[in-house]
Amino acid sequence: MVATTGVRRRAHIDLDAIRSTAASAASPLPDCTADLRADAYGHGLIPVARTLTDAGVGGFLVSRVEDAAAIADEGLPVRVFVGQAPGPLLGTSLFGLDPAHPTAPAMRLEGEVVSVKRVPADRGVSYGYTYRTSRPSTLVLVALGYADGILRVASNKAPVKVGDTVGRITGRIAMDQFVVDIGDDTASSGDAVVLFGAPAHGEPTVLDWADALGVAAPVITSRLGRRIERMYSA
Repeated sequence: MVATTGVRRRAHIDLDAIRSTAASAASPLPDCTADLRADAYGHGLIPVARTLTDAGVGGFLVSRVEDAAAIADEGLPVRVFVGQAPGPLLGTSLFGLDPAHPTAPAMRLEGEVVSVKRVPADRGVSYGYTYRTSRPSTLVLVALGYADGILRVASNKAPVKVGDTVGRITGRIAMDQFVVDIGDDTASSGDAVVLFGAPAHGEPTVLDWADALGVAAPVITSRLGRRIERMYSA
């Protein structure tokens, strides 16, 4: 886990959701290989590998020899493959990232409001003013940006939840922050902002992001950077 200081930048990883999805596999888990490439698609290689080993998964597919060595250093009694893997493959549906096989999402990505400003109509937002307010609105500044791996193609497209309001990223995403127009709703500095999470809680999902951006969901989660603290629940 990489700790952060100051503002909240957190990816909450639900290991029980991953375990439950694996348990629903059609093939016996000891015969299966789980796809854990790209740091388990941003969910964290070692915590996910431990969870799936305990669940009975027999093998892992990883991207690099270094990843295989890290699993070996943990003493996990599993087969590890770098590149193509034999046997039944447990793919990105383990993490709720496969729209063809919907499963419980395993990641909730959360930021924090750092500033709130009321602005008049026709106010340009962020670099290049690619968005202008259509009426007097409240803008919130969120401390996440492309330096955290938030894809810039999400500018003016991706849904986010601020308090009880679901809006979208407004204007261009900057290095360390982005803006959301929440209209006449209210927010305060320190409020949580959910980029994607659980639909049962009224939050956008990573698949909603994938649809909005035209980018595969595994790309979205695997790009998330080290400034984002991974927090695990079993």
